[in-house]
Amino acid sequence: MELHERLKKLRTEQGVSVYRLARLSEVSENYIRTIEKGNNQPSVEILSKLLKPLGITLSEFFRDDEAILCPSSYERELIQTVRKLDSSKSEILLTLAKALAGDS
Repeated sequence: MELHERLKKLRTEQGVSVYRLARLSEVSENYIRTIEKGNNQPSVEILSKLLKPLGITLSEFFRDDEAILCPSSYERELIQTVRKLDSSKSEILLTLAKALAGDS
């Protein structure tokens, strides 16, 4: 699958509109559309900006099996969601998870 097809598939599977991805990534809607049509190749920096709000790393994006390295779909969803948080919210979530697990 080509880069532009992968990006569009990932975005649509997560139910994220081009408008929302543009706002979250600070990449223009028009540029995202040209990438998804295959008319433009993003730099590594731009691709990283687009993948972060989707909870995917560059290495995961380019894996042939298109999977995050997790044993279950639940863990995949959890990791993708956590990656979308800013660092302060991530710390709060980690503290809560540790408290729930009794590791505090």
